Amino acid sequence: MHAMTSAGADSILSLCREVGMQVELSDLQLIVAGASGRVIMRVAHQGVIAVYWTPDRADNGSFVAAARGLHRMGVRVPQVLHYRDEGQGCGVCLIQDLGCQDLLGLKDAPWEQKYAAYCSALQQVHKLHGLTPDWSLQPAFDASLYRWEQGYFAEHFLGRHLGLHPVDFMQLPSTNALANSLAELPRVPVHRDFQSQNIMLQNADAYLIDFQGMRMGRAEYDLASLVYDPYVSLLPAESDLLLAAYENISGKKIDMPVLSACALQRLMQALGAYANIGYNQKRNWYLNMIPAGTKALLHVAGRTSSDSPAYPLAQWLLNHV
Repeated sequence: MHAMTSAGADSILSLCREVGMQVELSDLQLIVAGASGRVIMRVAHQGVIAVYWTPDRADNGSFVAAARGLHRMGVRVPQVLHYRDEGQGCGVCLIQDLGCQDLLGLKDAPWEQKYAAYCSALQQVHKLHGLTPDWSLQPAFDASLYRWEQGYFAEHFLGRHLGLHPVDFMQLPSTNALANSLAELPRVPVHRDFQSQNIMLQNADAYLIDFQGMRMGRAEYDLASLVYDPYVSLLPAESDLLLAAYENISGKKIDMPVLSACALQRLMQALGAYANIGYNQKRNWYLNMIPAGTKALLHVAGRTSSDSPAYPLAQWLLNHV
């Protein structure tokens, strides 16, 4: 067993026993091991998921406060049942087990079933966008964070995967202009990683998970993360139906030029992640996602209107990717 996984299992067992659960190591079923400094396990026969984390990622320690805050404010998330601070940025908690059905698992389901599940997810994230959090969030989306996403894409996807020159991309006036234009817009709380694997389904109701990266940003970033999610690759007509559903839920028209800008940002970040994790951690599943991510990026670029702050960059991507 990996050292971090072993340490996580020890802390999880200790917390379970501390709260009166009769469990053994054999009762722990590994779900995630070491991803970004976290170990996630299902505790058999107890109806709980256990999460152990280290400070390997800055947002790991934000999970419990965000989960409690979102639950208190009426957003469907797993309930935190027990929590213990382990010191030095480490912690362990037990949360409600929502089962194994996530939105990605409906990838091949009939559209009517998928549509209902997606609408449930959109209702929850719309609630999140309307909150005034009373807990600390991660640093807000600003020009420097948008530039970081662009640089991540440039280094790992354009450079490592396509063999282009990352510096040339980062020096384009259109990349800096896009970051600055998005940073100047008003912000709301956003999930930050609102994609199909981070939406669990229980009795047809959507629950949000992995929200520890919550920060102030644009609602369109979350919306784009879901409707242009490369893991699912919705048909363009399906994405459009979900955008219309979000307009009905929010009671407002979507700012399509801003949506395009946020979608390009999000998909650049995703492609950077696929290439980084795929090549550097030798995880072929992520490399296999690059074609779908590229297709989504070019689809959005091709639909980006001339009045969008992303239009010049969209044209560059259509000509070079």
